[in-house]
Amino acid sequence: MRTSTPLAAAVLAVSLTAACGGGSDTSAGPAGTPGTPPPEETSAVPSSATPTGPYAKDGFNYPACKDATCEIYVRTGTRVPMKQSVAGFGTLVVSKATASGVDFTGASPDTAGSIGQQPGYRARIGKLDVVTVTVNQRHPAGNGVETLAILRLSPA
Repeated sequence: MRTSTPLAAAVLAVSLTAACGGGSDTSAGPAGTPGTPPPEETSAVPSSATPTGPYAKDGFNYPACKDATCEIYVRTGTRVPMKQSVAGFGTLVVSKATASGVDFTGASPDTAGSIGQQPGYRARIGKLDVVTVTVNQRHPAGNGVETLAILRLSPA
């Protein structure tokens, strides 16, 4: 008995479809080793508790600046003790730290200061060089969004 060509083609198509994966695949991700859970998805958004940007080498350890060599976090009202013989004054005073810059001066009537110093700028106050590394940092412990700046101090 002879079969017609259209009937043979239909039977062949049904047979191939069944043989090529008639089951259903419920996984949408890449194939893994049988018995292992699929990989977890990771978020591209950083956690809000994670510190951002550069880090100050000496953190909030202001006494580390006595010798005029340190890198610290500062905020409005920060007072950094200095050796008079090294810096030319006894205390570096940060009068303002905002997104628009950092204002600071030496606590001495003869000492000039800097107003609105932006990241990358250097100021000389007495015998001290002050570089503003960054402004408007998140607190390194993740405690809020107060304005912090990082200052790098070195003898002039």
